[in-house]
Amino acid sequence: MSSLFFGESRFTKKTYLMNAYPSKGVMKETGLAYDSTHLWLMVPQKNPGGTIGLGYEAVKWGDSTNFDKIKHINFLNSGPIQVEIEMEEVQQGSGEREKKITVVHNLRLVGMADLGRDTSAKKAA
Repeated sequence: MSSLFFGESRFTKKTYLMNAYPSKGVMKETGLAYDSTHLWLMVPQKNPGGTIGLGYEAVKWGDSTNFDKIKHINFLNSGPIQVEIEMEEVQQGSGEREKKITVVHNLRLVGMADLGRDTSAKKAA
């Protein structure tokens, strides 16, 4: 499978991380190994009828060891976490099998100081 990286296609954007998990193993059918960290990033989504809502884009971020950098996040308690993502749009394959994929090169957590604090409880005076 060929891959064409465009010269100036790297960019950085802020978005929200909604979910993440590591994935490592060997496919039963082919014996091929796989190893990646999957991220679900919040994106605007155009709905039928012209309304706009929120959806997610599933992307991969390197190998499964990258998950160690964010495994402390409990999304059930924190909700989506603001992140700054360095990414690149890449053409993969050729002819009818050509497709555009998003490659995440770096992820930085934004505003993590409040993570883990119980913001619903008021401080006693």
